[in-house]
Amino acid sequence: MKKAILTLAIISSSLLTMAQNTQYGLQGGLNYNFSGDLNELQTVGDNIIHGAQSSIGYHGGLWLKMNYTDIFLKGEVLYTQYKTEFENDEAMTTKKIDVPIVVGMKILGPVYIFAGPDFQYVLAEDFTLDNTDVEFDDFTLGLHIGAGVEFGKVAFDVRWDRGLSGSDSEIVNSDIIQENFTLDNRPNQLVFSLSYDLSGN
Repeated sequence: MKKAILTLAIISSSLLTMAQNTQYGLQGGLNYNFSGDLNELQTVGDNIIHGAQSSIGYHGGLWLKMNYTDIFLKGEVLYTQYKTEFENDEAMTTKKIDVPIVVGMKILGPVYIFAGPDFQYVLAEDFTLDNTDVEFDDFTLGLHIGAGVEFGKVAFDVRWDRGLSGSDSEIVNSDIIQENFTLDNRPNQLVFSLSYDLSGN
């Protein structure tokens, strides 16, 4: 473990040294979520939920970008919250920390494209049905693919966030112990982000 941390520190130091300039700033925006497919659904669950509906969430946090001519490496630390809504007015709220690390390239003037892994730590999942607990996977891995445009210190991008590793959420209701159900709650969303450069570069 110590060797892995040391190796990562050396690589990070080398990348910082090689970078022509380094930028950092704030980032936030909206998430349009499509996740929540039903994997296993039993009788009572079928009476509660008939299928997930898309819904809006939000995110906010910090970013660091290292520029190498027309190529850049960007890391972000974002708090993300979104709600998966169902019929009969039930919903599940997901709160997590996203750490995407993407490689990007300028392709035409201020326009750029990027892609990379998204490391996700789920903080909480809350279901609105009374007397219900949600059992979920803490750590998941996702993928970000997107494009954006820069206007001075301000940048706007649109990305697709898709979970790669399984992230099943088992909904357990104490009133109907024999008939619980599971959701595939991997992120599958469009993310609209606005970022601001605080570094002055």
